[in-house]
Amino acid sequence: MRSSFSSRKILLIVFLLWSGIPAQLEAQVQGPVQAVRSYDFYNSVGVDVHWYYGGSYQYESQFSALVSLMQQADIYHFRDGEFEQGYNTPSWLTAIYQQLAASGMKADLIVAQGQTTAQLESGLQLYPGVEAIEPSNELDDSGQANWVSTLDGELPVVQQAGADLGLTVLGPSLINASDAAALGDIGSYMQYDNMHPYPGGRNPETPGWGGGDAEGNGYGSLAWNQDMVHEYGPGLAAYATETGYQTTSTPAPSEVPETVAGTYAPRLALYYFKNGVPRTYFYELIDDPPGGQPGYGLLRYDLSPKPSYTAISNLLHIYSDSDTQFTPGSLNYTLTGLTGGVESVLIQKSNGDFYLNVWLAGSIYDVNALVATPQLPQPLVLTLPAGKSVASVIHFSPDGTVTQSTPNLPVYVFTANSCVTTIHIVSTPLPLAAQ
Repeated sequence: MRSSFSSRKILLIVFLLWSGIPAQLEAQVQGPVQAVRSYDFYNSVGVDVHWYYGGSYQYESQFSALVSLMQQADIYHFRDGEFEQGYNTPSWLTAIYQQLAASGMKADLIVAQGQTTAQLESGLQLYPGVEAIEPSNELDDSGQANWVSTLDGELPVVQQAGADLGLTVLGPSLINASDAAALGDIGSYMQYDNMHPYPGGRNPETPGWGGGDAEGNGYGSLAWNQDMVHEYGPGLAAYATETGYQTTSTPAPSEVPETVAGTYAPRLALYYFKNGVPRTYFYELIDDPPGGQPGYGLLRYDLSPKPSYTAISNLLHIYSDSDTQFTPGSLNYTLTGLTGGVESVLIQKSNGDFYLNVWLAGSIYDVNALVATPQLPQPLVLTLPAGKSVASVIHFSPDGTVTQSTPNLPVYVFTANSCVTTIHIVSTPLPLAAQ
């Protein structure tokens, strides 16, 4: 055993020296590490849409093409809003929802203000495939002086409709942390909190870029956003019903080049899920038309895919799995090398295979100076327990595409970088004589 470890250590030191990195910076992370279920992660990603917009927007006119692109990306959850008062929804929009439901799409619907429970339940029948509902969107930023009392009136109506129709009920999305506190404890009206943790062009794991909250988490970080909604829904997990990146072809504050968003998007999905977010909706499916709010789409206005769409699609393809109920296991692996700043998520499929996702968590773009801040790759050695080996490795690129290698080794030497590396780990067949 000691001889085996020494050989790995020598291999690591040689690798560090070859990479030009001081060998004395060696560090170690050791298992066992608990895995999460593949289907749960696969099921955690959604996208914001606006099917009812019409006009110059592409949602209605390019409906069939957009549904096809969602299916190609394995995105089957979307967030939308009711048409006006819900119960007056036009037949063309109901027909769209019928087609969405037939395609396996499920909706989180923002409900309209001023409805009775009977009106809301009647209107929801016009939206086949709805799985969740939530009250008015970002009402504290609407300019309504009485937004608190308006929400107080909406909450019991939404809660009752959800209970009657068997729908998941989310809390209200807000903009300002102080406004969450103003609502008081309203957690009894919902099953999940509701947050919009936009990273402001920063890396998904950002510690924040402003003052800390009472728990010491910096403004804008995921933890800060979770703390904010826990003010009104303490103890509840929070959906991220809007998040993502605004891309640009010319430098602008809080906007990032498309390849930066393509690098960050799969990291964001994995990092949020790792940190207790059951569902993350990327805002949004497609760019607004000229004159609208540009750049937030996973697709450009002409429906061509951005790197973030390609990356999310490739990530979800890896984790597509049946909803088999099983308890994920743990893996007793060792990760040796320059592990500082390395993030990882261990996922297990229903067939028993493990997938270890590894990446460097730092920023690759300065949204203030508007310049790239590339990270140096960090050499690592993954050592697996007896009976396990690395069957294949999927390497993500900034443009969202992936390449694959097949080491078939129990000890895997590699470099972690800003893009996700997904390591597929399998059980090694026993020698014939031992079977």
